[in-house]
Amino acid sequence: MPDTNYRVLRFDELTVRPNRGEEIAAMLKAAGAPSHAQMLGVFVPLIGVSSNVVTVATSWTGEPAPHAYEGANIVSVRSRLFDVPARGQQPCSAEGIYTHRWFVVAPDQVQALTEMSVEAWRSSEADTAMRIAGFWRCREPNAEGEAVVLMIVNYPSLAAWDESRYWKPKPVHQAQPNRNVWGGLFARRREILRDSWVTVHRLAT
Repeated sequence: MPDTNYRVLRFDELTVRPNRGEEIAAMLKAAGAPSHAQMLGVFVPLIGVSSNVVTVATSWTGEPAPHAYEGANIVSVRSRLFDVPARGQQPCSAEGIYTHRWFVVAPDQVQALTEMSVEAWRSSEADTAMRIAGFWRCREPNAEGEAVVLMIVNYPSLAAWDESRYWKPKPVHQAQPNRNVWGGLFARRREILRDSWVTVHRLAT
């Protein structure tokens, strides 16, 4: 039986020529994943990323092959490899938006970051519409030697994303009975972060 336990994420950010993002994204989605890989998602930007950047995430059972993107409309490619501390096994297929949340922590804090996140998801997903697609650690540290972790999360809408912000007033139409639990865990997680930022995307059509 083939091994379907995907262990490595190849995260490719393609800079394309102006006004070619949708075209390139659609082409890459139609082409599907390379051999020995699973297509996790082809993303086009909504907020926080150049309109000329297409992101492709593929999951691999072994060492990923180097990217092989070709075409006159592709200007450059930044490709990074990530290991999988939690989730990250299923393709992104739900409608809505996908946030790419980046965390920067000291290398010895990655385990704590992962454990607090996984524990918080149990109650935050019960209370809100957030659905965690995956949580990956970049194999290469940043220039300061810090660990970089990527989390991809699906929400039905930007409004649903806003309703899951633990520091904001509770939405009037959601009970969120576990808010103190996951909100407290997310607050503790924030304390160990050295940096964090988020970009918003949608799946290619």
